[in-house]
Amino acid sequence: MDKKPILYLSHCGSSIGGGEKQLAYLVENIDRTRYCPLVVCPDDGIFVEHLRCADIPTVILNLPPWRQVKSVIARYSAAKKLVSLAEIHDAHLVHTSDSWFNPYLWSVRRQLAIPIVSHVRNLLTPTQVRKYRFDRMDSIIAISEQSKAPLIQAGIDTQKINVVRNCVDLSVFQPASEPVHSGEYVVGLVGRIEPFKCQKVFVEIAAKIVPQCKKVRFRIIGSALGAPEHRTYEREVRQLVTKHELQEFVHFTGHRTDMPKAMQELDLLVTLSAGSVIAEAMATGKPVIGTPVGSTAEMIVHGETGYVVPLDPIDGIADKIVELAKDPTRSVRMGQRARKYAEEVFGVERHVQKVQDVYKKLLIVG
Repeated sequence: MDKKPILYLSHCGSSIGGGEKQLAYLVENIDRTRYCPLVVCPDDGIFVEHLRCADIPTVILNLPPWRQVKSVIARYSAAKKLVSLAEIHDAHLVHTSDSWFNPYLWSVRRQLAIPIVSHVRNLLTPTQVRKYRFDRMDSIIAISEQSKAPLIQAGIDTQKINVVRNCVDLSVFQPASEPVHSGEYVVGLVGRIEPFKCQKVFVEIAAKIVPQCKKVRFRIIGSALGAPEHRTYEREVRQLVTKHELQEFVHFTGHRTDMPKAMQELDLLVTLSAGSVIAEAMATGKPVIGTPVGSTAEMIVHGETGYVVPLDPIDGIADKIVELAKDPTRSVRMGQRARKYAEEVFGVERHVQKVQDVYKKLLIVG
C-alpha cells in the first residue's frame, strides 16, 4: 500500500497550546502505514522540537495573516512557497489545524487539485464562516456540535462537516496514586496568559471566594507570550491580585512542561474559555467547572463530572467552587466519574480513527 503524504498547517511552532496538543496527538498516532505527516509551522520553538523528537518531519514557513493589508505581497509569496512544498512532497491532502489559514489552502487546491480540510477549534460566527470561505473546503472538522452550528447557519453543506471531539492521552494523564496535598483545596486555571483565557476574571472569582472559604488556593498555570499586549495583560492580572490582597491565595506557576503532574496537583479545574484542558483534567480524575462556550457543555456532564455555569455573574462559579471545597468527598467522587467518562469518550485512538475516516472518504484509500 502506498503511503499518502499529508501536509498539516500549525498555528504556532514556538509554543504549545491546546490546538498544538491536539495536532500532535493526531500526527503522532496516525497510521504510518497509510499516511506520511509533514507539519508546517510559522516559527521555530518548543512545539517544533516536540514534533521532531517524535520523529514527525517539520518545515518552518511563515504564513502571514491573509486579510491584513500589510500582508498583501508577503501572502502571495508564502502561498507560492506552500504550493511548491506540497508539490515537492507529493502531498495528497492538506489539513489546516487553524481555520484562519483557509485562504492558503485555496491556493494549493486551485493549483494542485488535492483535497483540503479545515479544523474548526474556535466558535465562529456565520459571517466569519463566509469570510474565510469554508464553502471551498472539501471537508471540515468541528470539535463540537456548537462549533458546527454556525457552519450550517452560513449555508455549508452538512455532508462536509464532521464532529470530532478533542482527545487526551489517557496513559499519560492519570489520577494520582495518592493525595498530593491535604488541608487546602486547590483550584487551577490553565492556559496562556491572555485576555481570551480570562485570568482577570479568575482573580475576581478568587476575590469572591476567599472571604467565605480561606482553605481554597488558586493556581494560574501558564505564561504570556512575547506579544506586548499579552505582557501588558499579565501585568494587569498580577496587579489585580495585589489590589485584592490575594498574594497568599493566588499562585502563578509560569509555564509547566509537566502538565500531567500539574493537573494531579489540583482538586478542581476551572476553564473560562473551553479547550483540551477539560479532557486532560477529567482524565486526571478532576472535576471541571466551565462556562457554556465552545465545546465545554458537550465535554462536561453537568452535575456528574463537573458543572457548566454562566460566566455572568461570576457568583455562580464562585458558589460552585465553594460547594466543592466544603465537600471534598463529593469533589473526589465527581473526579472519579470524570476519569471514567474520559476513558469512554476522549481516547486518542477514537479521535485519530475519526479523522482518518475523513481522509479515507477524500482519498478513497483502500
